[in-house]
Amino acid sequence: MSDFLSSAKNFVNSAVSRTSWEAQKQMRVRSKQTEIDKLLEQRHQLMDELGQVAMNLYQQGSLSDSQLSRLCASIFELDHDLRSRETQLQDAKNEAYPADQFGPEPTMNYAPPTPSSNASAPGNPPNNNYNNANAGGYVPPTSTPNAAPDAQSQRCPHCGNPLRPNALYCRNCGTKLR
Repeated sequence: MSDFLSSAKNFVNSAVSRTSWEAQKQMRVRSKQTEIDKLLEQRHQLMDELGQVAMNLYQQGSLSDSQLSRLCASIFELDHDLRSRETQLQDAKNEAYPADQFGPEPTMNYAPPTPSSNASAPGNPPNNNYNNANAGGYVPPTSTPNAAPDAQSQRCPHCGNPLRPNALYCRNCGTKLR
């Protein structure tokens, strides 16, 4: 009877681990899809603005390259961001459940933790990243995105306006940066 309960417990633990992993995967996929949708909306707005500017200038007989280059550069950057996010979305959709990583541990020789091994005992800092031998897993990111301090200080060599990190073109004047 004890073996049956242990087997049932292992089965339930495995199912819970997989369900949790699948839910997290769906959250990552939805997040990337939302980012893609926002980029497409921005691109659509810029294309509308580009069309309006071009039509107005055309009607006035004074179509200027510098005015259009700013909008074209912004559209080009959004297209680059869009391709990157679509690749990330596809990677998230193609992730496979790592069954060996989240499989339940055998409980035959289980011993409850002793007070001396308690991570939150006085004098020991609490371990909140779940990175111990039995948890098998979660390690938070060691760096945050957009943490580069000099990324905000980059400026266009032509017009001096601030640049987005990894920008290929200046959004203001359209100068090619790489």
